[in-house]
Amino acid sequence: MASRKLLVLSVLAFAVLFELVAGRVFSLHILLLRGIRVLLGLVAGMVLGSTGAALQRVYNNPLADGYILGISGGAVFGVALAEITRMPQLDFLWALLGSALVGILLVAAVRRTSRLLVPVMGIGLGMFFSSVAILLFMMAGVEASRTFYALWGTLGRFYEYGDLPLILLLSVVSAVGLAYLSLYDREMDAVSLGEVEALALGYDPRIAVLRATVVSAVLVAFVTAFVGVIGFVGIMSAHILRGLGIREGKAFYLLSGVVGSSLVLLSDGTGRLFLGIDPPVGIIMSILGAPFFVYLTTER
Repeated sequence: MASRKLLVLSVLAFAVLFELVAGRVFSLHILLLRGIRVLLGLVAGMVLGSTGAALQRVYNNPLADGYILGISGGAVFGVALAEITRMPQLDFLWALLGSALVGILLVAAVRRTSRLLVPVMGIGLGMFFSSVAILLFMMAGVEASRTFYALWGTLGRFYEYGDLPLILLLSVVSAVGLAYLSLYDREMDAVSLGEVEALALGYDPRIAVLRATVVSAVLVAFVTAFVGVIGFVGIMSAHILRGLGIREGKAFYLLSGVVGSSLVLLSDGTGRLFLGIDPPVGIIMSILGAPFFVYLTTER
């Protein structure tokens, strides 16, 4: 187990170094800018990977994560509302409202249908809210590039603003949220066994689902407000860890975040190095994640 954990951490270290040096132009100034990019990638990957693992456990569905469940779509809808109401400086608060709306719908859905079917509803919600967000961006007269990066995600947004205090705020909120979520690792593991088994072990599945959904929605909303939508990170991270034999406990949730950070940083650096352009990291992740998702749906 220790050797596998060391492998995961070693890959993250390589991903950080790769993100710093990947590119066809290099200078001290660019290195500093990429340092900001690394920080954003680390935080975004940790949040998306860890919350994806948590949501898969409480919904007892290996296809669940913040993107598939529509939480990211709700968050970008909130960002679009911030633009149309002329309050872009509060976009993270609006993102919270958007993701909260999706979270409420998901929790309500659990009471009416099987937890296994909730991701199907989430896909529909994500498509709906993302589509409405595009309309709102257009109505607000937002530049096409802003809309594009909000929907596909980028680690380069803060190159222009230098908003390091805001990035540090995102880092602190994410660390606190993930630490809180990891405290309930046994509860989430118990719920993944089934409702009857969870009740027998002394855990209420409804509370577990509510807690994981609310915390995940808040964290994913913050990340989406800062970097835009990055899909499939949670699904890939959790399944990579399962392939390494790490399936439960705090290690599963936290190391899913480590794998998520590695995926985000490697995807971002790869696009910049090999394509000669700076494509949104969400596009590279979708190119990798969509076939992975299709494979999981056909796996027997």
